[in-house]
Amino acid sequence: MLFVSAVPATSAQDRIEAGAPIAIYLFWQEGCPYCAGARAALEAAFGDDPQVLLVPREIGRERQTDQLFADALSHFRFDQAGVPLVVIGERALMGFYEGGESVAAYRELVERCRAQGCVDTLALLAGAPGAGTQGAGSASAPGDDGAGAGAPAIRRVIDVPFFGPVDIATLSLPAVTVLLAAVDGFNPCAMWVLVFLIGLLLGLEQRSRRWLLGGVFLAATGIMYFAVIAAWFNVVAIIGAAGWLRIAVGVLALWAGFWFLREYWTKPDAVCRVTDARRRARVMDAFRAAVGRNRLILACIGIAALAAAVNLIELVCSAGVPAVFAQILSLNSPSPAASYGYIALYVLVFMLDDIAIFATAMIALEVSGLAGRYARYSHLIGGIVLLAIGALLLLRPDLLAFG
Repeated sequence: MLFVSAVPATSAQDRIEAGAPIAIYLFWQEGCPYCAGARAALEAAFGDDPQVLLVPREIGRERQTDQLFADALSHFRFDQAGVPLVVIGERALMGFYEGGESVAAYRELVERCRAQGCVDTLALLAGAPGAGTQGAGSASAPGDDGAGAGAPAIRRVIDVPFFGPVDIATLSLPAVTVLLAAVDGFNPCAMWVLVFLIGLLLGLEQRSRRWLLGGVFLAATGIMYFAVIAAWFNVVAIIGAAGWLRIAVGVLALWAGFWFLREYWTKPDAVCRVTDARRRARVMDAFRAAVGRNRLILACIGIAALAAAVNLIELVCSAGVPAVFAQILSLNSPSPAASYGYIALYVLVFMLDDIAIFATAMIALEVSGLAGRYARYSHLIGGIVLLAIGALLLLRPDLLAFG
């Protein structure tokens, strides 16, 4: 999402006088295509202007720059970190639109400073005592009335006939979300637990109890997985500016791709090797005890706890796919609500195969044998996809910032 934020002047002596050089601060990050676009636009618009000074600051390399970036986000009250962040006087603009509206916004702010003078907010934040707490503004969505004093909006949402508003920055992100979740979903390590539980539930006489306990298992699995991916995303959002994290996730994706392909070629039965026979026996005994409890509430609690614990242990079988997804999500910098929406979509797609197998088994009163074959082919597809994503994260991360 793109935001515009305004902050009022602090005092007359803090203002850049008319005719003085105007500093344009550009916070950028390696691999960010919008950052490159913003820098090129600023250089083209003001490169020959002696009264304008472009100050690029790369985040993720120097602690001082990272601190100034954090101070700017706090001062302008942005809810989430994102780049590029352009600060001109008392205004901060996050994001970049190639349709010309960003350049128009930059020009308007520069001309306003040129004519009226303006506060060099970042200079105050970096050096003046107490400047970080003076005149904190508020961020607002482009085009909102709260954007402040005629602040120009940078629009990235377009109206598509029959579909309505579409955010072009996230146009391809849903497809990647669905693809990675589908690859992650056919996971033999989690599948064997579900198949075993279905076998136990089919032995129950009460149909409602079968559906309820199975539903509790699926719900607990989904909630646990949502929490895991949300935690990954929050970690990436906090330290995502560091280039080493992108490289680490890229290496993880390459390793996961090779691992998936090895699983495809060496294990045609697609059986999980993470949990040994002794541990499986203990898990099976625990599920038998939970399903067999007379009190339904205790059975539900037992099933939920076991589902969360077992799936957390078997998370290693996902081979880092959630971490790769979290990194791609961070590269696209959607709003917090949209980010958690994508995580929910990921979990929903991740759970679709489990839901389908469970529902089919409950209706047909038998466990399908197709899960193993699906899991094997998901290893082939997943290996190819993860190798491609890993290579892009290392060599061309800009291609993963969709839109």
